[in-house]
Amino acid sequence: MSQAAGFLVTVSFDELWNAVAGAGLGGRVREDAQARQEFLDHHKDLEGLYQRAASAGHAVVKAVWA
Repeated sequence: MSQAAGFLVTVSFDELWNAVAGAGLGGRVREDAQARQEFLDHHKDLEGLYQRAASAGHAVVKAVWA
């Protein structure tokens, strides 16, 4: 299992959420429950992506254009 996949499996979403929410989300103001659910959905999607990639022996490359 890759380091990223291992991290996402073992990290507590609630701890991550508290760190993000505690620092302020910024951007549009949304209800906390809705924002939390969106972040949880993204977290689960990332878990799946990294686990599938690790199982197949593939790497995940993230590119950001700003």
